Amino acid sequence: MHISYRLEVKKWQMRSPEDKQSFKRRKTYIINRFRKEVGIIIDQPKQGCVSSNDGNTARRFFENALLSAEITGLNVELISRFGVILATISSGFHINISAFEKYAMDTAKLYIEYYNWYYMPASVHKILLHGADVIKHCLLPIGQLSEEASEARNKHYRSFREHFTRKTSRIDTNIDLLHRLIVTSDPVISSIRPNPSKKMVPISPEVLTLLTSSDSIPIEKTVAIPNSESE
Repeated sequence: MHISYRLEVKKWQMRSPEDKQSFKRRKTYIINRFRKEVGIIIDQPKQGCVSSNDGNTARRFFENALLSAEITGLNVELISRFGVILATISSGFHINISAFEKYAMDTAKLYIEYYNWYYMPASVHKILLHGADVIKHCLLPIGQLSEEASEARNKHYRSFREHFTRKTSRIDTNIDLLHRLIVTSDPVISSIRPNPSKKMVPISPEVLTLLTSSDSIPIEKTVAIPNSESE
């Protein structure tokens, strides 16, 4: 998004008043169009978060790469490639290291070809240039190592602390809380608990080309990319 705000001046830093005005005008234009045409709020302060740019916003952005490219003025192929890379990483399946490495490197070259005037963010650099090395040394598929599970436990933590702990001291509270968390995460209990319903979307053909077929489930039938964040 920061690149799209600077497309009129094509500078990394906005120093002159004219450049700053152009940046502000284009940012307002893009934010308003996304709100009206896509129904998402981008780059806005949000209570409890840094900004409104969360996982759901990103998914809506990448779902319609053509419209996102038309609004932002960015290259549609680059947007599509970033969407494929993020979906591949978060899929939870084994990734074809060589295919992913080549795809990420081609994406990095495309980025430099179009936007060499804007320094590549560190997070993008890590994924495109070093993502394959990180995936190679992970014992589990990297999508299974996300913080989604621990973040989903926050609501349980608040509920357990309020309703299932002694309030006689902090030590008693924390002991009861840990006992409750251990019980609810027990493998036996988890195995008999019904799986929570989660809205899923099919894995795209582009993502399938970056995955291996070593998983026991037939890869063409899997629907393993969540369409909404866990509560």
